[in-house]
Amino acid sequence: MAACDIAVDFAAVVEKGGESTLAARAFAKLARQQCDSLDRITVFGSSADSAQRKSEVEYWSAEGNTWDLLERLYSLRQQANQSDTTSQSEAAMQTTGVNTATTAFTSVQELMAANSLLSEYVEVRRWLEETAPAFQPVETRKGYLFYTRRGAKNGAGRIVTEVDPDATSRQRKDLAFEDAEYEASLLRTLYEYVRRGRVGNAMDLCVESDEPWRAASLKGGLFWRDPMLEPETDMPVDTEDGADVVDVRPLHTAGNINRALWKHACAALAHDENNDIYERALYAALSGRLDEAVLVCDSWEDFVWAYVNSMIESHIDQAIKDAGGLYIAAQTMSFDHVQSKYPPISNMRHVFGTIASHDSSKLQQESNEPFRMLQKALITDSFSEYLTEFSRKLRNEAIGENELGLLRFVVHAALCLRQLGFSLSNEAVSITLDTYIGCLAKGHQELVAAYVSHMPAEEQTESYAQFLQHVSDPFSVRMQLLKLAENHGLDVDAISKRTTELLLRKYANDQGSQSNNMDTEVSCFVLAEPSEPITDAELGQIRAIEWVTSSTRLYEHALVEICKLARRFLLAGRTNAATRLFNSLPDNFVQQDWVKDSLSTTNGSDRASPSRGSMNGRPRNPGRGSDGVVESYFHEYIHLFSLCDAYAYYSTWAESLCKRPAEATSQAARLQVKWLEWKESISQATDHAVQMFRGRLLDIDWLSPQSLDIGETDSEAEAGLHQERMEELVRLRELYIPETVFRLHSILFDTRDAVPQNLKRSLDLAQLVADESLGIYRQLAKPSPLHPQGRLSAFMNLMRRSAFEILRIQQESQSDKPPLLADAATISSGIV
Repeated sequence: MAACDIAVDFAAVVEKGGESTLAARAFAKLARQQCDSLDRITVFGSSADSAQRKSEVEYWSAEGNTWDLLERLYSLRQQANQSDTTSQSEAAMQTTGVNTATTAFTSVQELMAANSLLSEYVEVRRWLEETAPAFQPVETRKGYLFYTRRGAKNGAGRIVTEVDPDATSRQRKDLAFEDAEYEASLLRTLYEYVRRGRVGNAMDLCVESDEPWRAASLKGGLFWRDPMLEPETDMPVDTEDGADVVDVRPLHTAGNINRALWKHACAALAHDENNDIYERALYAALSGRLDEAVLVCDSWEDFVWAYVNSMIESHIDQAIKDAGGLYIAAQTMSFDHVQSKYPPISNMRHVFGTIASHDSSKLQQESNEPFRMLQKALITDSFSEYLTEFSRKLRNEAIGENELGLLRFVVHAALCLRQLGFSLSNEAVSITLDTYIGCLAKGHQELVAAYVSHMPAEEQTESYAQFLQHVSDPFSVRMQLLKLAENHGLDVDAISKRTTELLLRKYANDQGSQSNNMDTEVSCFVLAEPSEPITDAELGQIRAIEWVTSSTRLYEHALVEICKLARRFLLAGRTNAATRLFNSLPDNFVQQDWVKDSLSTTNGSDRASPSRGSMNGRPRNPGRGSDGVVESYFHEYIHLFSLCDAYAYYSTWAESLCKRPAEATSQAARLQVKWLEWKESISQATDHAVQMFRGRLLDIDWLSPQSLDIGETDSEAEAGLHQERMEELVRLRELYIPETVFRLHSILFDTRDAVPQNLKRSLDLAQLVADESLGIYRQLAKPSPLHPQGRLSAFMNLMRRSAFEILRIQQESQSDKPPLLADAATISSGIV
């Protein structure tokens, strides 16, 4: 399993859902699979990167162990919550007693059932035992002190002469070297077994090594039981493998009624400095004594185990003592000299604080390692505080490459615990989720929706939209991401709207295209050629619209956004970008309802004549609600589209005009096939161009509030947008109506040779401009930064040019007419 696949595997568990503790178990399994895979690579692969492999193995081992701890502890805590048991504070735990019990075994069982916090500590100890690293046990050897017995027979000087277990302390002599070496290894193995909770294995080793007396010394910790005094109901008990089985009451009394006396004896053995250090640690661990147990602790986990073990034993001893019973254990007065130098342990926070302040720099370093910090938070039930601090760090600092694994753990742990019903800061969860989503967005876009669905409902739309605005993949990929969002229950319509809004705002801010300085914008106006390529920013804005045209449910919203963006392009003279925008829309974008509403409005009012304005200059149907708004924007859509269509066709017409045969200068030449073919072609193109420029633009009072049927807004919130729209429409009329008139004159005047009547039609434009209902002359007369004197005088020059051309033609046909006052070249020079 590649490391990059772990995100996919974790997401699969999240998407599967189900019981959170089972999810934690699945996460632990994934981590262990990673660890096993790396172990195999390390064993069978080259040694060049063995150090890195070892580091990775340690990481995955730590993560797997932490998931295991989370599952254990929060299963217990969930059970406590479900049974309406209030978690006891650690201070209260020390004073909480249990009901009077008749045996030590039942006393401990009742204590565990009544005290959930102590049950957690027992689970922590079991976890530390089961996750302890493997070790190599000593080999079993038959024949107790074989070499010592042989040396005793030979009368060796410093070797004991008797081979009982106490001979060395009694005679102040040594064992044979081979036996002493084996005994040291045996004692270390016994301690390692106890450290891992495998007391049964330790006793078996003693028996198999012909030291049954030592097995008996280990067995003294069993709780005393009496079947006659125990309840009839079966009770679950803990086994060495961690599983719960139904306990079967023994037929006879069992265990050690003098367990307290046995523990004092163990403590005395541990206290004796003449004994082997591992023998002292062994009996210290069995008796819950810290002094000697910590002497052999090598890691953070060893220290925590020793402290937790001591704390558990202390509470169990107190519970048995408080319970009383029919039998009185032997007194322990003779062991009063065995005192511990460690103060009583109050709680796990105390334990971790003590370990963190230890003199060992290695131990201090281990205490601050990421997963051990997490384990401390889980054990002390302070994961919420850990999460809050972790999120604060994420908010203030960028996540490092080596912290991605930790982030993944924290995110999934938070999801598990929140699903279990444990209280966590919504803000902290959102920050960690958002950071993790940002990491997934770089390589696993398909997983983002699953995690966004776990964010608070009010944040889901914003989070997914923020993600989508950075996705620049092909359209099909982007639509698949929306489909994934829908599959995970996200509001895809709201997400699409927000994504479009974010992208348009981003590009608008980048280009400064939302400037309020109208003069600056107009003075920078340069009309783009249709063939001119669009910029990356323009393409980005066009693609932004694709999010809201992804569903027919959003077409009305998209209609408004398309008109806004088209206005933005056209105000900058980018007719090519506006044309690209309209061409990018789905084939079914224009809805039949829009067309019907538009036709019904046109047929039911004086708008049947497009050249007519409003009734008495007042807007029709004010305050018509959302239907009226859609209708108004649809009219604007048609007007803007018509402009782009007409200007694009103007380029086509201009190309056709340039194909005029060069040799067609005489009447005879104009009878040639090439001229006739061109004449037919340009005539058709001219007729179509004139229809587009007049019928779809000038004659319909293009973009006027009356022609668009714009009513007054009833909402104060929309008043600003309404005002902005009106201002932009006015500016577009100022820019494009004069330009349209000039282009239309060019179409008519420049084709006078091919279509003679066009010369008269070019002069008739004066009537169109002077039409009071359209008010085109006002647009021509209005000054602007680009044309400080307006363009009316330039238009009059065009009319003069057409008039002089008509006179010139008439003069050429009548030789006795007087010469013209000015020639065409002089007139042309006055046109601006």
